[in-house]
Amino acid sequence: MTNNNITYTNLYNYMNNLLYQIQSAAGYNSQTNQINQFPWSQRTGSQNFAATFNEVSQRLGVPESMDSIFEEAAQRYGVPLTLLKAVAKAESNFNAGAVSSAGAQGVMQLMPSTAESLGVENPFDARSNIMGGAKYIAEKLNQYDGDIELALAAYNAGSGNVAKYGGVPPFSETRNYIKRIKEYMGSDLTTGQTVQGQLYEEESARGASGSGMMEITELAAQYLLGRMQLQMQDQMNRLSSSLAGGDTEKENSLI
Repeated sequence: MTNNNITYTNLYNYMNNLLYQIQSAAGYNSQTNQINQFPWSQRTGSQNFAATFNEVSQRLGVPESMDSIFEEAAQRYGVPLTLLKAVAKAESNFNAGAVSSAGAQGVMQLMPSTAESLGVENPFDARSNIMGGAKYIAEKLNQYDGDIELALAAYNAGSGNVAKYGGVPPFSETRNYIKRIKEYMGSDLTTGQTVQGQLYEEESARGASGSGMMEITELAAQYLLGRMQLQMQDQMNRLSSSLAGGDTEKENSLI
């Protein structure tokens, strides 16, 4: 147990060290908490490893897996992953730029007023839209005591109609919608897509490539990910050897 504690302590210290390197690579100033190399963006959020990695990756223009966003959103808001993906599949077929005839937008097809109420500033940013959709589904599940059919009915036809009819409204569209989502929930849905952060796309739209900003971020991203890959591989090899019976001296040699 003592050796394991040493190993985990060393791993924790290593991750903190890696966090510092990520922040340094992105130009963080520890006193101002701002990006020096990339003045178009300012640091927000907590300083833990996961949050910083996600934030820096987006700012450097590193593509992010849409599937991983769904997993994060499902965990954050306590929504079944299969349900969340099924709704996205039915609503937009995972199209971040989708717009319906009624004006619903993005992956989860949020109406502008709903998106605003959920704190989604840019409905066409996949991460923000999925997070907003997950939050909305969570609210509906809570409202209807976990009843998925009622939550989906409200998502499709509105809570007012659910209240009016005392359950799932007798609309063929809504009933078919619920049936389709249930079928999707029984399948293994994978988006197979990567998306880029809102800040990166906004800067691109403003013509940042003309000033060399895009080239800088691409090089920074390649450098950062390459270094992380090498360091993590080396660290995991050491940790694996240590847990397999390596001596205390090896464990103490971890970064």
